[in-house]
Amino acid sequence: MAVYTVLNIEDITTILAKYNLTPLHYEGIKDGILNTNYLIFTSEGKFVLRVLEGHRSYEAEKEELDFLLELNTIIPCSVPCSTIDGEVLIKYNGRMMSLFYFIEGEKLTEINENFLTQIGNLLGKMHLFSKNKILNRKTRIDEKYYFSKINMKQIPITEEEKKTLLSLYEKISMTDFSSLPCGIIHNDIFPDNIFVKDGVVSGIIDFNDSTYAPFIFDLGIVINYWIRINNFPLEIEKKYVDVFLDSYESVRKLSPEEKSLLDMGILKMALAFIFLRINKFSVEDNQNILIEDKTYYELLPLLKYYHI
Repeated sequence: MAVYTVLNIEDITTILAKYNLTPLHYEGIKDGILNTNYLIFTSEGKFVLRVLEGHRSYEAEKEELDFLLELNTIIPCSVPCSTIDGEVLIKYNGRMMSLFYFIEGEKLTEINENFLTQIGNLLGKMHLFSKNKILNRKTRIDEKYYFSKINMKQIPITEEEKKTLLSLYEKISMTDFSSLPCGIIHNDIFPDNIFVKDGVVSGIIDFNDSTYAPFIFDLGIVINYWIRINNFPLEIEKKYVDVFLDSYESVRKLSPEEKSLLDMGILKMALAFIFLRINKFSVEDNQNILIEDKTYYELLPLLKYYHI
């Protein structure tokens, strides 16, 4: 998310008129790092306006929104609003935008067996539903893309950390995931993209990096960024991974090939977000941008699970 494109009240009013809505007030949302988002308050309730910063085609962005309208019948997720002309994706001042119904609840902040069971179940349902469905677009969650933009010599980490990153990147580059079951994955299923209310997941948001890919990549994100990153005691960590995978497999069984490559899928998603953050906060110029500070330093401990 974040705020790259600055909109004033006149802009917001003009945009919301397309939906027959009138803004009362609005605020930028600094969470996330890839798109611009505004929380908008109206007499009809709250909405989230997303300004797309990914430079994709209109068709590629609309595919995601059409998919979400279908997926919402399977699991609770972001739902785009339609304009008075029936459009879910609009253009304003050269930018593509979409308006979403606000999901009630709070962002997930506590990782426990209850929520790991729920997300395992929901991802299993999503993957069953999305099997062999395709989004014709590239993802921005791509370790190869970000690695190509980074000069490792200029990154302020230790030589040992650089050596580890380079070695693990080479390892993952030689891993072939092409034979694994694929479909549309969320691809950014961090806890802060989960809303909960009264102990129940009320919605999953931010599908803008969803893509056609092996299902185990979503599992890798949950294991990395829900469990391992929190440095739980080893017995709790193992229990949480088992709870999550057992819940997932109660809906969709992993194939032997998926199980054999799961560890590499976890590594791939660790590297993808480490390199993304290095690029975002050490290469790109984000001065004067409202953006959440998500340092790559806090992700480096994920590499301790791999020996070089």
